[in-house]
Amino acid sequence: MDFLIKLLNSRPRKNEIALFWLGQAGFVIKDSDEKVIVVDPYLSDCVERIWGYKRLMMPVISPNDLKADIIIATHHHEDHLDIDAIPILMSNSKTQLFGSKTAVKICQEIKIEPQRLQALSPGDVRTIDDVEIHAVYADHGEMAPDAIGFILTVKGIRIYFTGDTAYRPLEMECAMKSNPDILIFPINGAFGNLNAEEAAKLASQVKARITIPSHFWTFAEHFGDPYEFEAKMKEYSPDCQRVILCQGEEFRYVRNGKSI
Repeated sequence: MDFLIKLLNSRPRKNEIALFWLGQAGFVIKDSDEKVIVVDPYLSDCVERIWGYKRLMMPVISPNDLKADIIIATHHHEDHLDIDAIPILMSNSKTQLFGSKTAVKICQEIKIEPQRLQALSPGDVRTIDDVEIHAVYADHGEMAPDAIGFILTVKGIRIYFTGDTAYRPLEMECAMKSNPDILIFPINGAFGNLNAEEAAKLASQVKARITIPSHFWTFAEHFGDPYEFEAKMKEYSPDCQRVILCQGEEFRYVRNGKSI
């Protein structure tokens, strides 16, 4: 099924969300009010144009077709802040973007209206209608010193997106104790990110009901092996439900902890 049709036809029930993986670190969350939240979308080929990294998995949707109420960019790297797609995604005058300070600065430089942009640092909390965004610590090194993770609360469902980060359990303690329903993190072990073993260790400490890996299979240079991740999860966090999505796949989660 065409991803756009799947997204439009998705009708989450009360106290339920639909979550879709766009590939790389990108996700779409849709709630029962049909609010659409897009996280770190990479929908163009700007990384190949700028860095020479060829995309191995084609985008599931054109930015022209993805209508977002909220966009969140954890940091300014092009596979998270797609500078070719963002102006198109932000062409809807009601769309708001939240992101790291550098991500927001770049958006201003490409002529996104500043009143629709909000920079976040760890500890900042923003509420839009019934959606809460709580920025938390992430360590993406000197490559993105102001990178953030965040805890997203939608319809009472709490999702912890670590963002691109190294394994820093002491610094991440506040987020780890937030009791998230869903934990989403990178597993590629390159460019300063968690590897499969570190991700599994983090999952064992966070104790989320659902764990979803990301940041694999988009670029050969970025590595990432979901099979290895599955093996490490069985070793370190066997009681946590692992959900390994394919691009464009829909996952439903209900507030009482049931998943579909």
